[in-house]
Amino acid sequence: MKAIQISNKSPHLVNLPEPQGDGVKVTIRVASICSSDLHLMSNGWAENRILGHEFAGVTEDGTAVAIEPIVACGACDFCDDGNHNHCNEQAQLLGVGLDGGMAESIIVPPNILVPIPTGLAIENASLIEPLAVALHGLNRANISSKDKILVIGAGAIGLMAIVALQARGLSCDLVARYEHQKIIAAQFQSSAGITDGYSLVIDAVGNSDSVQQAVQRLRPMGRILMLGSFWDGANLDLQFSAKELTIIGAATYQCGSTNRDFAEAAAILANDASIADHMITHRFPLEACNEAFNAAGDRSQGAVKVVFDLPTRQ
Repeated sequence: MKAIQISNKSPHLVNLPEPQGDGVKVTIRVASICSSDLHLMSNGWAENRILGHEFAGVTEDGTAVAIEPIVACGACDFCDDGNHNHCNEQAQLLGVGLDGGMAESIIVPPNILVPIPTGLAIENASLIEPLAVALHGLNRANISSKDKILVIGAGAIGLMAIVALQARGLSCDLVARYEHQKIIAAQFQSSAGITDGYSLVIDAVGNSDSVQQAVQRLRPMGRILMLGSFWDGANLDLQFSAKELTIIGAATYQCGSTNRDFAEAAAILANDASIADHMITHRFPLEACNEAFNAAGDRSQGAVKVVFDLPTRQ
């Protein structure tokens, strides 16, 4: 099968044997590039790995599915509560610790398959994963209609946070770096006007500058929801303590069969096809892996979500 494998901190198209083993075989139809894939690759943490934790495909019985990419024991207290990322047996993430979805096929445990609802085209279903991340963050922050909300960062996760807020009847202001991001965000009813006195700031960047801006914009006893990852660490100053602020970490999603973030995300996307039209800015075949990763790594040229389209295999 064809796959994109990382070597020498670069993506390469390779031919590998078909996957073998226990589980359900999925023929992959779409996979997208996440900014974390770029960090993993550039830091040398993805060598000889098939990247891809945002992907969807078709099982051998013809069922269209998204893949919840956390492989956990399923039996510990954390797993019982749907917190598979905190599994006592140390969960593995497809595309990070295990080979992922930038390939023609994969074998996965049946419990991580999420059926794609009618109304959501499979070629757009890789968006389920980043939207689930945003929904999980909103749940972690206990957001309510009383919150005055600012989103910092309008990459894929920042824009998905806006989509998630809109789906729950909430609005926000936005700090965006590029004009194309502001245009897309406006379609999701966010405002580019910025004030002060926010009760919640959603940081979708994850560096010292973004978290310091959050501190400055928050009212006393406000909250920072971290959807961005601190890949290089971050610094806080005295104002954080003086305002008695709270930072809320969020990673991955609620899994399992109850309150499943993937299911809510899939339903939101199925209900509004225009979300995918705005979010997916570039499509490539696997053979164009270098062009795709270059596009994903240069947001100044208009990229938001870059996906790989895989044709139906005969």
